[in-house]
Amino acid sequence: MKLNSDMQKLASFQKSSMVLIAGFCMIVCLSVFLASCTEDPPSGVDREKLFTLSFGRFEDELDLFNLDSNETGPDSQIFMKDGMFYIANSGSQKILQLTSFGDLLSVYYDPDSNPVPSFASASGANAEAADASAAPGATTTRKAVPYPLRHPTYLSVDSRKKLYVVDRVPEERYEYDSEAGVVLKEVVLAFAPDGRFTDYLGQEGPGGTPFPPVTGLFSTAKNETVVVTKSQAGVKIFWFGPEGYLLYRIPVSFRNLPSPYDKGDSVYATLEKIIPDQSSPRLYLKIDYYATVIDTATGSNAGIAFDKSCLYPLDLETGSYSERIELPVYSGVDSTSLGTETFNKPYELLGVSSSGWIFLTTPIDQGYMLEILDSKSRRILKRVLRVHSDELAYNALTVSPEGIISALLATNYEASVVWWRTDSLIGEIRR
Repeated sequence: MKLNSDMQKLASFQKSSMVLIAGFCMIVCLSVFLASCTEDPPSGVDREKLFTLSFGRFEDELDLFNLDSNETGPDSQIFMKDGMFYIANSGSQKILQLTSFGDLLSVYYDPDSNPVPSFASASGANAEAADASAAPGATTTRKAVPYPLRHPTYLSVDSRKKLYVVDRVPEERYEYDSEAGVVLKEVVLAFAPDGRFTDYLGQEGPGGTPFPPVTGLFSTAKNETVVVTKSQAGVKIFWFGPEGYLLYRIPVSFRNLPSPYDKGDSVYATLEKIIPDQSSPRLYLKIDYYATVIDTATGSNAGIAFDKSCLYPLDLETGSYSERIELPVYSGVDSTSLGTETFNKPYELLGVSSSGWIFLTTPIDQGYMLEILDSKSRRILKRVLRVHSDELAYNALTVSPEGIISALLATNYEASVVWWRTDSLIGEIRR
């Protein structure tokens, strides 16, 4: 009888414990659910509109819409260094240099497609003009540089204020690489600080063979020039020293990309972007991975879906990859007549700062979602870069080595240059 009584007490205790545990689990789940529902959306970064540019053919205007339908590659690109903005506008075959107040300091232009700038002398040379960044009363030379530009796109400026820009050679100088299956027609033009054309870079260095299609141009802190090119089989990177001589030539095959998965896994890798390190002979490869989706009902292949993104540092001196960095994934919600559905998509790699912050962006309804990842601590900052819906006619974004995001935004009537001082975000974290 005592044994039965003890067993009844034990059963009653176990039942009470299970009720308590279940209640506790429900409270925890409810708390997590409420926390997720009340989580504040990412805050925005203060945006500063610096100046606007009209559309047209005059020296301080852009042509963003009169494009040849046969043209490939980006139209206009923007680059910022030390508060100076450089805009390559292939539509009007010219390059502008402006201060952060919108004062035009230099224009490199094709004289066959553009009128002579109003401040150019009769010989087409330069004119004296006040520089807003100079000391009071000082003057500087405003440059009007005639040059037969054909399709200027990517550009960069090094610490010596040398300007580099990707452009095309005349059609009669096109070459064909039968092994890579691409037309070689792009070179990197180099201009001295006074506007003089000095030389062009090709695959071997100064005066070399034109490049395959160029997808990126960079200047490092050591005044080295890095050219990223693409063909059907892979990517080829050309790394030049300060005087233009080839230091590294790095081929990256699409078939042999590094992977975090086991061999035999049904995964597809795509190389989204390659960016050089500012101070070391190192490349950053951003790779997106897509996995096969299996229909649970039928067991058949239902296609592929994005799975994850990784950043791989490649040391050029050893030829080996360092530890990979797993990147954040953007999660969004689609609303349809049948309800809502969550989805994941990869961020685009905007750049890597000198201090090792990785800048990632993706378009959203409010403009761009920005995530900044510290490659050392793995800390993540999430912000919104607000862009108005009427500013989406043309967008070009860039990030400086200090971590300042600048953009060329266009409506149907004018273009604006803006920036977000995201350098203050990463600076505050460092302090």
